[in-house]
Amino acid sequence: MTEWYRNTEWSDEIAAEFERRIERSRTQKAQHLSLQGYHLIRNHPDVARDLLTRAVEIGDVHETVRARSFLALANLALGQVEQALDTYEVALEQQLEQPNFIAVQPVDYLFLVGWFRRVERLEVALPISEALPDEGVFGPDPQLDAAKALVFDLARRADDAAKYAARALPQLEGIPDVSALGIDIAELRDRLTALST
Repeated sequence: MTEWYRNTEWSDEIAAEFERRIERSRTQKAQHLSLQGYHLIRNHPDVARDLLTRAVEIGDVHETVRARSFLALANLALGQVEQALDTYEVALEQQLEQPNFIAVQPVDYLFLVGWFRRVERLEVALPISEALPDEGVFGPDPQLDAAKALVFDLARRADDAAKYAARALPQLEGIPDVSALGIDIAELRDRLTALST
């Protein structure tokens, strides 16, 4: 049975049971709101956004950054790109205050800046792009390479964009569908192919 704070569907009955349990929660209210919100992003992004906003408002030092990163995804799923990017920026700033606690991946922010062609965000995105190592913890990372390619393209750094696009393309096989967040993998391949030549 699914834990009461990991429902992927939502109804009046589920909501009532969740609220009953969250009211009784003493120490993990923000975490339960955050996790429930995350699990609803794909099917019920509006509900997810509300729950994640509540999680952030609690101000739990151990949960707020993660809740904000999930809130960014909920905003994105609702088509609110600017709110998603704003939320990511705040989460990344807060994460700097807790260097031993990683809840937000800067590459997620970079990818969205590049994907949605937000040139006005380059002041924040470009230094992050330059600071991130070329490989993730587990080796080559297609999202990282694609994000760098797209951001460097926005910055009119054609050679860097081509280099990272060429690195990303062979890694894109088997990438999960993220169309619910407005990202089409076939379109990503086409954009990277154009940059790599």
